[in-house]
Amino acid sequence: MTHRELRFTLEADKQLTIIENNPSLKSVQKQVRKTLRYLETNLRAKSLQTHEYESLTRRYGIKVFEAYVQQNAPGAYRVFWHYGPDETSKDERRIPIITIIAITPHPG
Repeated sequence: MTHRELRFTLEADKQLTIIENNPSLKSVQKQVRKTLRYLETNLRAKSLQTHEYESLTRRYGIKVFEAYVQQNAPGAYRVFWHYGPDETSKDERRIPIITIIAITPHPG
């Protein structure tokens, strides 16, 4: 199992801050944190239901994936992400990175 480090775009960071600071989204915050932990440690977790999100792949020109935060809820939250860019540690080891693009209610 590969441990990956998460990096957040400014937009994703802003969205996470809103979720964390809104008391009415306390349960969403807990679910988002669980999803982010899985993205760091276990991309194959069934609850993520990770799959490519083709319209964002076309827009960004890089494979973008969608991971489920919630199931069967109106406006269920999703995390949109892509691999990389990986980094190199001071001792020249590769650090695998996942970039979080957005944390948002499902757009569809």
